[in-house]
Amino acid sequence: MESITGWKDILRPIRDGYRHLFPSPDTGPTPEEREKQRKLDVLKGFTYFDTFDQLEDWTDETSDPISCSNTPLLCRAPTSPEDGTPKANVLLCHDYSGNYHPYEAATGIGVDEESYTCEQPQYVDTFVYFSHKLVCVPPPTWTNHLHRNGIKSIGTFLVEPQTKDADRLLKRALGRKGGEDNSSVMFAHKLANIAKYYGFDGWLINIEKPFSKEVWDPEILQAFLEQLREELRPDRSLIW
Repeated sequence: MESITGWKDILRPIRDGYRHLFPSPDTGPTPEEREKQRKLDVLKGFTYFDTFDQLEDWTDETSDPISCSNTPLLCRAPTSPEDGTPKANVLLCHDYSGNYHPYEAATGIGVDEESYTCEQPQYVDTFVYFSHKLVCVPPPTWTNHLHRNGIKSIGTFLVEPQTKDADRLLKRALGRKGGEDNSSVMFAHKLANIAKYYGFDGWLINIEKPFSKEVWDPEILQAFLEQLREELRPDRSLIW
């Protein structure tokens, strides 16, 4: 039976096209509460950044090694289907209740309630640890487990409709120390170094918000991706 288009189906494209103009209000914790929680989460081995300032200020000298994976990515034995057809690469993107739960902490904790697990890792090639943060670093417990099973562990760089200062990714402006500052190159450098320092295997770049007309330049966005791709080297992945 042929389906009949309803009014919701007609209005949905209109709603989605203007969603960035009416982002959902942020009814969660205040910036001060978020920063306090972030500092507490560092003690558990969790690393993430809510703002561009936090990302810009990151250095490996001020980071806690407890957040670093200590297991290299192991190689899998090559497999080929009996009928000779090539095997599909399977990517699993994880987004479980906000993530960074106590049972994922590097210090370890008992699990007595529902939790998210990857129970059949032999079928997965790449695992994206996804959270609603600007920059989401996979917890070392996940990366170690994935690496032992030959699975790439991928972090997320996420710009959502409610993300503040998203234009900073593309701006050419005076830097904090004076002089011309190409923010896209600086942020690409930061993201590449974060992946190397914490020992995971690359980034999912997920842009869900239009940039303002004043800064929008596809060449700068392309330069950001190319710079990040170059600094990640061939052994790490970049997914757009």
